[in-house]
Amino acid sequence: MAKYSTEFKMKIVQEYLNKEGRYKNLTDKYGLSDHSVVRRWVNSYKTQGYEGLKISRKNKSYSFEFKKNVVKLYLTREMSYQELSNQFKINNPAIIARWVIDFRNQGLDGLRPKKRGRPFKHD
Repeated sequence: MAKYSTEFKMKIVQEYLNKEGRYKNLTDKYGLSDHSVVRRWVNSYKTQGYEGLKISRKNKSYSFEFKKNVVKLYLTREMSYQELSNQFKINNPAIIARWVIDFRNQGLDGLRPKKRGRPFKHD
């Protein structure tokens, strides 16, 4: 996914909030891939302000307990991925969707940190 500057996102969010365009119009006007991108930016701005639009240059790491609690809320409270991402200040709701899929496929083990790098070879 392309990275857009915080100023660019803010410009589009302001146009939406000033009723200068709807999600689809703004998507077409600025050549974005999908109107859900604009919707996500607007939601992030409404819940987190300008901070919600900032580009994260590093992957944020979430603890096993945090993931477990968010997945539990999704499964028991019938909250949407977007509502949960707003509540817990997670910029991309797809992260939560990934956790739920991992949990459904592998149980709690799917939420545990994965080992990174090449496996160690024994001679």
